[in-house]
Amino acid sequence: MKPERVMRGRWRFAGIAVLASAALMLSACSSPATEGGNTGGDRGGQVIVANAEPPTAAYWDPAASFGLVDEQVASLVFDTLLSMDAEGNIGPNLATEWEWVSDTEMKLTLRTDAKFHDGTPVTADDVVASLNRLMQPGSETLAKAILLTSGEASAEGDVVTIRTDQPFGPLENSLAAVSILSKADIDSPDNFKKGANGSGPYKFVSYANDDITLEANADYWGGAPKNDGVVLRYIADADARQNALLAGQIDITTRTGPNYVNAVKDNADITVESVSPPSQIVMIYQHNGALADLKIREALAYAIDREGIAASIMHGVNKVGFNAIPTTLASYQEASNKFEFDPEKAKSLLAEAGKSEGLTLTMATSTLVPGQLEIDQAIAQNLKDIGIDVEVTQLEVGEFRTSYPQYDLSMNTLASFNNDPSFILATFTGATGQAVFNLADPKVDELVATQNATVGEARNPAINAAATYMWDNQLTLWLSDETWTTLVNNRVTGYERNPLVGEPLLRNVSVAK
Repeated sequence: MKPERVMRGRWRFAGIAVLASAALMLSACSSPATEGGNTGGDRGGQVIVANAEPPTAAYWDPAASFGLVDEQVASLVFDTLLSMDAEGNIGPNLATEWEWVSDTEMKLTLRTDAKFHDGTPVTADDVVASLNRLMQPGSETLAKAILLTSGEASAEGDVVTIRTDQPFGPLENSLAAVSILSKADIDSPDNFKKGANGSGPYKFVSYANDDITLEANADYWGGAPKNDGVVLRYIADADARQNALLAGQIDITTRTGPNYVNAVKDNADITVESVSPPSQIVMIYQHNGALADLKIREALAYAIDREGIAASIMHGVNKVGFNAIPTTLASYQEASNKFEFDPEKAKSLLAEAGKSEGLTLTMATSTLVPGQLEIDQAIAQNLKDIGIDVEVTQLEVGEFRTSYPQYDLSMNTLASFNNDPSFILATFTGATGQAVFNLADPKVDELVATQNATVGEARNPAINAAATYMWDNQLTLWLSDETWTTLVNNRVTGYERNPLVGEPLLRNVSVAK
């Protein structure tokens, strides 16, 4: 990245075309969502979106949460400095233009007509406060801190300057994913318990009976949405979600399993949308027990028939990769050691680890990931075949997301919130790595920091070095890519996704009444 690389209001694709999360859910609070959900009600001009999960918690600080529904709310209620279109191109948003001054300094000119939903103007002070809480000491307690790097933001008039301590390759992509909050709310975080006060195209109304209700912001600086509002509805049961879509009770279902996609492939009333953040289905390993032993982790890698699971349970939709980032990323490079299915090799490694007499692991299962129950059962059987007993506990999604670190194994997805591999790789580092995996590996921290600080053509090899170290050490079980397939009723027009976790383009949707 050279100082002469200047962007002033021009659209430009920054970084590497890549994926998004899963979403790993790290909140210590569970939602009040219950099994099933309200599938009726007057649709009106609302867009009703059904999800397989509730919000992480009824706490609406987008910097503190990690889930799909949390990010849907953030992308609709809050603005970002930059935007991303359906092809992943970076464009203006709250910042009308931006300029690289050097490898470690960017200047952004802010628009002056944006207002928070409480009527107060969006100022440079709000932007600076939103950025610095993710860049400065203490930020590691916030889930979204891994979107940025250490540094400082400052302002002079309507121009915000971001200075990073080291070059940061993903910065532009991250600025399309970091929500801008009111400084008053940042200074009084209890405000986030009441609702979400953003400057985006929708206003937060309520969260009740498994529905998050948002209403269109008629005064949005970018123009009023083409619909009256959005309802994000939690329907835990996959059959119930599909039936509600076919019955016209909902408009969109997210992260739909391949069997349900196949069921509507010839249905003229349904459109399949497959634009997805870069994402992987993983089996999370907790490194504070038996899985701290590399030999045991290698044994699991050889014992689990990943390609068989992908072909049967995932219907061949999700590609099996051989490295620690999704195959959909331009930076993906196949590792030399594929850990291909080899039960005898797995048994030999268990013996080397002193576990030839058997081992018992605990597993939490739920319905968060499409086909999760079936995949978990297949994995448990694969492990039983090499002498590992798996004690499986089935949990409701909300409970699963808050208690999975108590189990040796749990399935989830790793997705990139900024359409860049940096986000996925960073989940294995620092406070996030400890919270998700009970993992602390200085080498991982070093390699991830290096790829973050690398720009230009050298970045892909740096990304690959970090990903391959993680893969060779099997820090978790990478099962396959995940395609976040969305099913859309054709009474909805104008729907498209960009490769982020949320739904920032939903304001362009209209619904036939």
